[in-house]
Amino acid sequence: MNATTLIAIVGAGAWVPQVFSWIKSCLSKPKLRFVPQEITQIGYTVFWGPIFSQNFAISVWRKDALVEKITATVIHKGGARHNFYWKYLSEKGAEIRGVSGEIAEFSKNQPAIALKVSILGLSEKTIVFQDLEYVRNLVMLLARQGEKENYLEKASVPNYQQEVIKSKEFLDIQDFVKTDFYWQQGKYDVYLYVHETSLKKPHVEHFRFELSKSDVEQLEKNIKEIQEYFKDVVLYKGKKPEEWPRHFWNWVTPGFYRAEEGKLSKGK
Repeated sequence: MNATTLIAIVGAGAWVPQVFSWIKSCLSKPKLRFVPQEITQIGYTVFWGPIFSQNFAISVWRKDALVEKITATVIHKGGARHNFYWKYLSEKGAEIRGVSGEIAEFSKNQPAIALKVSILGLSEKTIVFQDLEYVRNLVMLLARQGEKENYLEKASVPNYQQEVIKSKEFLDIQDFVKTDFYWQQGKYDVYLYVHETSLKKPHVEHFRFELSKSDVEQLEKNIKEIQEYFKDVVLYKGKKPEEWPRHFWNWVTPGFYRAEEGKLSKGK
């Protein structure tokens, strides 16, 4: 063995600890998988706007995972793209059977701040996703309308509430609720981005759902309901809650499935 060969061997050996370190680092990173329930819940409500919630069984192996954020990009087949952000987490709680046989189910809701997933078992969570851009725009319009309302009230304008609902600021909200409704008939791709603390890039999974014509028609009914709600907020200001008109939101539950597995369920 000459000196050149010896130097080469020693040099190669110096890389061995680094190689083992890379392998250890790779193997120690958590591996996540989100298994969805076969339906999702799609809505359009007063303060949430476009919204969807999905139940997942979440598994992880190699090591526990700490999820700091989950986002979803929802893309219609026509190209319209919208970004959603997790807002709430919900998990199924206890079931209590009444004396007459009925079953009451309780669930625990919490703001989506972080999620710990253990290698010891599945974590079942319902994740509620919200379009934050929609909410920001709505809050801005509500703030302008609030300023107008306060001005008219402090100026002691007769029947100021009627003047509020005739104002440009209020009509802008009414128009926004209608024009920014974007659920459409057709297929949607959902790209789920899971931001885990030890991963440099988000974990990505690809799902799909499809809205029928009747689904969209049901959701469109919420536009009028939301517009009436905002009107009632002005007209019934100061009155007892029991005097307020009741408002209800329509929801639809299309099938939700992993993209590469094909459509599993049409939903209801």
